[in-house]
Amino acid sequence: MRPAFPLLLLVAGCATPSAPHMTAQRVARGPWPEVPAVEMPTGDTSIPISLLRDVAGALLKLPGAKVCDPVTQRPVVGLSTEYCSTVYVAGDRDSLSWRVTEPSQGNHNSCRPFFAVEDDDFPASQVWVVGYVHNHLCGAPPSSLDLAAWPTDAFDAYVAMAEVRLIPGNGQPGNPAPAAYKDTGIDMASALVAERPDGTRVYLRYFPTGEVQQWSDARAGWVTLATCAPRQPDSRNRMLPPQCNPEPLRLLRE
Repeated sequence: MRPAFPLLLLVAGCATPSAPHMTAQRVARGPWPEVPAVEMPTGDTSIPISLLRDVAGALLKLPGAKVCDPVTQRPVVGLSTEYCSTVYVAGDRDSLSWRVTEPSQGNHNSCRPFFAVEDDDFPASQVWVVGYVHNHLCGAPPSSLDLAAWPTDAFDAYVAMAEVRLIPGNGQPGNPAPAAYKDTGIDMASALVAERPDGTRVYLRYFPTGEVQQWSDARAGWVTLATCAPRQPDSRNRMLPPQCNPEPLRLLRE
């Protein structure tokens, strides 16, 4: 039997991106007190492991965030709930911190992230939106579009999922320049947190250049598992998981 995972990611999918809005109702507030800010680590401008751990724990404990019908493996209308938080960095080029906003609540199959942020500690000129994070319910269905971006043959996801997607051309209204740390651009690596039935979690990063990395507690660092590339849809126009080298992609067992 393959191991079963609920998943937590930051990627596009059943989250419905919205255009930037400047009215108070459309601006996300940050930082979310449940997720401590993480200072940009030296030598790594990709989303850090500490932020992934904290945001996964905070999102998946929200009411309804992991509710799934065990028979149909589908979300339960009125009970299952998706949440979206904006992911951003704040500060200046010599001192940046990773942050997420208070989550917005959606319904059983979608939520809307906002791409304008009011931070309690920094003005808008020192805030760069870099992506969003949202939970998925029941793993793969109905999140097939999200999961098609990942080498899903490594997972048997069915409990819960949250995803972090970092987006190119980041910024926000009035501050369109991409975020940079010490003159190095932020790596747009999406992230996935997969939770086993016993509650343990697997943390992955997937870079635009194709590298898939898994966090290793034993090595206290990221380990590259494979390099993956998108594939064309099949004859029925269904999305196919990326092709990886080596294939199949195998997770670390720790």
